[in-house]
Amino acid sequence: MSEVRMKDIQSLRFLSGDIGGTKALLEIFEHTASGDQVIQRAEKASGDFPSLEALLADFMQPQHIPVCAAAFSVAAPLQGGRGRFTNLPWEMDENAVAKTIGISRLRLINDFVAAAMGIPDLAPDDLIWINPVPLDPHGVRVVLGAGTGLGQGFATPEPGGLNVRAWPSEGGHADFAPRSEEEVEIWRWAQRAVNGRVGYERLVSGSGLSLLHAFYAAQLESRPPEPADLGTLTPAAVSEASRRGRDAAARLAVDKFLDLLGGFAGNAALHFLPTGGVYLAGGVIAHLAPEVQGSRLLSSYADKGRLSDVVRKCPLAIVLNPELELMGARRMAVQLVG
Repeated sequence: MSEVRMKDIQSLRFLSGDIGGTKALLEIFEHTASGDQVIQRAEKASGDFPSLEALLADFMQPQHIPVCAAAFSVAAPLQGGRGRFTNLPWEMDENAVAKTIGISRLRLINDFVAAAMGIPDLAPDDLIWINPVPLDPHGVRVVLGAGTGLGQGFATPEPGGLNVRAWPSEGGHADFAPRSEEEVEIWRWAQRAVNGRVGYERLVSGSGLSLLHAFYAAQLESRPPEPADLGTLTPAAVSEASRRGRDAAARLAVDKFLDLLGGFAGNAALHFLPTGGVYLAGGVIAHLAPEVQGSRLLSSYADKGRLSDVVRKCPLAIVLNPELELMGARRMAVQLVG
């Protein structure tokens, strides 16, 4: 976006949102050269509405604030501006939404595309640097998010550095590759527990943390882990038990989770050569941030044999800001005008 265009749109208003299967965060904001100023903001229960159009209409009708463009991060795969939520009975069509709410410049973007687009707008306090090597402002950026699943997206700055292009990825579903005898045992058990193929998402996610806890709890009791053990503790409970030192299985589960996440992030570094950084986002890793020091996350990240030095040149950080996807939706809305 040129300086002239930025000047032209600096007083325009935009609509953005982060739409999840459980809740939706919506806002109208004004874009200025010094930053974005939120004018109106609301959080709504997604399940209370029969469609995305109904949700947006409910937010916009009382406001009577004209907007020039809109963008929404949605927790769903999209193709050609169309998609369907996994845990909501919503069919989404970008053109239909634009027509219904009367905004011609409108974009639906996958939540990890939005996360990748939001990276440039993070403040220094939003990040904990795990591998604080020099950042290439023109380099590829990768976002990984361990939450309900294991999301992945990547982005590159466009010429001039103000705009960002981002793409989705389903790398979290790549085959899990054990690196030790212990991980072979985990893989065999997980294969039985899920009755099929084991991708990284099965272990490096919220449910994966619970699965790892069940595995280690059975090991400490000198018994074979059973599928029925799954879900005994929630991810938050495992994290809390580990932090308080009350549960040896929780400590082992968190250690292995961070070890696996580091290895997966290192694989992403090999795939993309992201000299603009690898960013670990999502609620699970944010809660585990105090556990990272002393863990194997960084050593596993860089443990890539002959290419370890290549990975070490790629910065690695934890994202603490829970609104990364919303930040990316804001940026996309502004870019629609520019």
